[in-house]
Amino acid sequence: MIIRYGNSKEIGDIMRVWMKTKYDRGMDMDIPHSPNIACAMYGFRELGAEIIPYHSLDDIYNKIERQDIVLDYIQQCNEVFKKFEVFPHIPDYPEIMNKYLGRKVWEDTIDAISRDEKKWSAGWFVKPKKNKMFTGKVIRNIHDLVGCGNHSENYEVICSEALDIKAEWRCFIMYDELVDVRPYGLILDSTRESYYYHYDENVLKDIMKTFVQWANRPMACSMDICVTSDGRTLLVEFNDAYALGNYGLHGVQYAKLISARWSQLLEREDEYRF
Repeated sequence: MIIRYGNSKEIGDIMRVWMKTKYDRGMDMDIPHSPNIACAMYGFRELGAEIIPYHSLDDIYNKIERQDIVLDYIQQCNEVFKKFEVFPHIPDYPEIMNKYLGRKVWEDTIDAISRDEKKWSAGWFVKPKKNKMFTGKVIRNIHDLVGCGNHSENYEVICSEALDIKAEWRCFIMYDELVDVRPYGLILDSTRESYYYHYDENVLKDIMKTFVQWANRPMACSMDICVTSDGRTLLVEFNDAYALGNYGLHGVQYAKLISARWSQLLEREDEYRF
């Protein structure tokens, strides 16, 4: 007998959510491996998904099917995508959005910067092209380069003129619509008094009008914006939805955001697009 669910799909076609967990000695139980994974778990549970815990990706790798979702860290998710010959990438600064940057952006390598005093003392903002190899930051002196290098790899980096940022927000976009805008400036810098600032909603609306003209845009992503000391509302960068922290986004919306992007990347129907 074939077991069927409400959507009349065979059990082999039902999406499963694999969730990375860890053992907590204090509570003597397994718990989600991170707060972000916990938030996604609560969201998928509300949506009625089948959630399967695991400790190591190696334990479940051969069981993962194309219709599934894996709640894990960036490297592990990329291993899953690689299994299906999918290699996610969205540019931090899409060309169509350049007019909202308010600063020059160019590429270099971390070794070239570290060898040239004019570069490492210029006060540029530097971030790796390869996702999350180190946290982007302003380089003003040789000490700021600590943690930015690798003895075996000369990282390609994206450089830009530094901004005097007073407040930042993470805009969550799903199927061309803003679903929430969450402040995160205090998370990055506790000395900021970002609660005294607000973005220009007209600029945000204009950015969204341009976003939907981006030909190869993701169906789920974040768009970070900021307000500078001179009052400008500017685009900071884009991030892929499979690699996002929730920053206070409601669990159901967070789960839907993850599902939308996994569905686009793996070229399948999004069961939670409602």
